[in-house]
Amino acid sequence: MKATLCIDDAVGEYRRALLDASGRPFRLEVERWSERGQRARLDEIWWGRVKARMPGNRGWFVDLGLTIDGVMEPTRAAAVTEGALLAVRVKSEAWADKGPVLSLADMSAKTPRPDKPTKRAGPDPDPFLHGVEILATVSGQDARRHVEAAVEEAGQRLHPLVGGGDIAIDATRGLTAIDVDGGSRSGGSDAEAFALALNLTAARETARQIALRGVGGLIIVDFVGMESPPNQRAVIAAFRETLAALLGRASKVPEMSPLGVCEAAIARRSRPVEDAVAILPAEREALDALREIETAGMNARAARICARVSADAARWLEAETLGLKVQLAGRIGARWSTEAETRPPGKPEVWSV
Repeated sequence: MKATLCIDDAVGEYRRALLDASGRPFRLEVERWSERGQRARLDEIWWGRVKARMPGNRGWFVDLGLTIDGVMEPTRAAAVTEGALLAVRVKSEAWADKGPVLSLADMSAKTPRPDKPTKRAGPDPDPFLHGVEILATVSGQDARRHVEAAVEEAGQRLHPLVGGGDIAIDATRGLTAIDVDGGSRSGGSDAEAFALALNLTAARETARQIALRGVGGLIIVDFVGMESPPNQRAVIAAFRETLAALLGRASKVPEMSPLGVCEAAIARRSRPVEDAVAILPAEREALDALREIETAGMNARAARICARVSADAARWLEAETLGLKVQLAGRIGARWSTEAETRPPGKPEVWSV
């Protein structure tokens, strides 16, 4: 699939988005600078120490030297014993309260081993670009606008469909439910043709939203009812094919149920976008303020930039240890200042004078 890569390396947070031929985002990645080296990313190789078997012999807990243990799936390998230091590959990143899923990595017996768990190698090739041909790479303010729009879209529950109607996306503990609704969409007297057109549009948009958000696990899509089996198969085919193109891999998507419901099982790999942006409110506001200050400084190169943030966000900025303020001054100059106000963390206010 051909795409445009947008890279936004703002102070404190690195973000990427892939846009399709129509300029719509279909993949999104968010990583804070503070996370670098602190989490196991997809397809990385780590040295991990086997801690214990999981209940029910469902695999092993593996210490990677991080705050959360990895989980290695059952294997017959004789090397997997409690206390062993093994080379493992990250099959799925940590999400919610679940650790990364691991598998044994191919490693020569002559490879030097460290004395404790640690990262060995990064992913090669980049899994974010899997199955994609990059036609252009965009950075700077244009990329930032595209990425911010993608982040905002990924956080919305309702998404309008071209021609009318919408889909609603609701995540539960066990699955993600997606409902298709015709809304104010207009159509002729043929109810079956109306439902087919609506569902085909919804199938492609649903696939894009799944890919954009990094949704995995069990997904249920409630399409508008259709009587014709060929029409049902056409909708499932559109959903299956679009999903495979956007994810760069096939997923389990059986035929539609008699009730007009589509079930899909999508392997979890990258961390969901919802998890990536769900951080402490004070940190979220502080990082947003740094980004907006940088943007304002780029747009008004001779102006002084002012920001008003909550007291909690101001304290976070004072306490951070990565030198973010020094990094920001290196990009736009030491011509910005912040002031705190007594309010809950939320949206920063940034202006130039």
